[in-house]
Amino acid sequence: MKRLLLFEPGVETLRFFSNRLAEAFTEFGYEVRLVRIHEPFSGLEALQGFILPHETVMITFNFHAIQQEAIFYTPEGGLLWDLYDVACINIIVDHPFYYYEELQHLPKRYLQICIDGDHTDYMKHFYPEIACGKTMPLAGCGYCSRFVEDAAHPRTEDVTDPASLLSGKPEAPRTVLPVAGRPTDVVFTGCFTSPDFFLPYMKRNGPEYDTFYHNILDDLLAAPDQCIHTVYLRHLNRELPELTKEELKNVMNKMIFLDLWIRFTFRGRVIKTLLENDIPVHCIGAGWDTLPVKKKAPLTHTAYSDTNVCLHAISEAKLSLNVMPWFKRGAHDRIYSSMLNGSVCVTDPSQYLTEHFRDSDMLRYYHLDQLSALPGIVSGLLADPEGMQQIADRAYTFADSRLTWKQFAQELVPYFTTV
Repeated sequence: MKRLLLFEPGVETLRFFSNRLAEAFTEFGYEVRLVRIHEPFSGLEALQGFILPHETVMITFNFHAIQQEAIFYTPEGGLLWDLYDVACINIIVDHPFYYYEELQHLPKRYLQICIDGDHTDYMKHFYPEIACGKTMPLAGCGYCSRFVEDAAHPRTEDVTDPASLLSGKPEAPRTVLPVAGRPTDVVFTGCFTSPDFFLPYMKRNGPEYDTFYHNILDDLLAAPDQCIHTVYLRHLNRELPELTKEELKNVMNKMIFLDLWIRFTFRGRVIKTLLENDIPVHCIGAGWDTLPVKKKAPLTHTAYSDTNVCLHAISEAKLSLNVMPWFKRGAHDRIYSSMLNGSVCVTDPSQYLTEHFRDSDMLRYYHLDQLSALPGIVSGLLADPEGMQQIADRAYTFADSRLTWKQFAQELVPYFTTV
């Protein structure tokens, strides 16, 4: 029987994902421990006592616990995971070019999971020596009152048996509100940063680089269905053809501010388009008070606190809006969580989504280069609660059987014996 380690980093969403996986694997019968990543760390002895050499798998997100954190090294300087021959499965939820430095320092037994097909292809091209599993978009989750209670009473142990997450009173059957009875018309869960915040990064190396960066952004704005690293490479190869493969990886890592600029630009445009067409939107997340918009409809705003707040807001919304974080061959957990909370998701498409979901069957699509059509799509849905309910019901049934963290955990199991 394999023993499993999962990690609770400082990033709340990743802690939430790890907790859901830990619960699923515990229900499957695995011996599991959750490890808090913080200093001072007092769990080294418990961690060493739990690990079975050659028979333990660690599952982490975004390189947490393998970022050369001192707490996971022995006093002699050895990496704990290598010392005990622990297999590492690392799920990265951003583009791999964010992690140029981290990819230089991997444990000996390592497998990477990407959530977008373009990300997987990037790894195969630039890091063919690194083992990658199949592309696996993240799972969704229904709102659960127990999650709120867990968040209100955080554990203090550094190494925890997740069976405690499942103990206590049984969770009452979850009630999914009918669409027509929901108090919120449109919700968006995600933060906003003004694209102007990133302008100093574009200007820091002088006007030539500023022009180069804006040319990339103009390319993406004109055709927003493009893979971002493909656009990067097209411009880099034209302007700097002498760059080696290693230099290209390093340069793309230094250009992540362009990825953030384009994400937030379209996120702001989508919300503004609805507001300026008299459709109110409720946003969960920081920064929305800085959105410059001549509002015809109100933008209500709740500061982000945790994933539970987002899930609860979706569970009370008729329509859950999604703007993809530039995943062109993947999905986003916001879509699947919308389905699992009985809200109709309206999202821009990706190749992955259109291959798996027909428009108007379990979700609705809009296009970033045709935002003038978005208000009509949204108002048309809101005017037809019966039609929305049919979409929501089909989506819930499908997502509950295919798109939960329990199903995601099950798909990881075959990798336990191959990494």
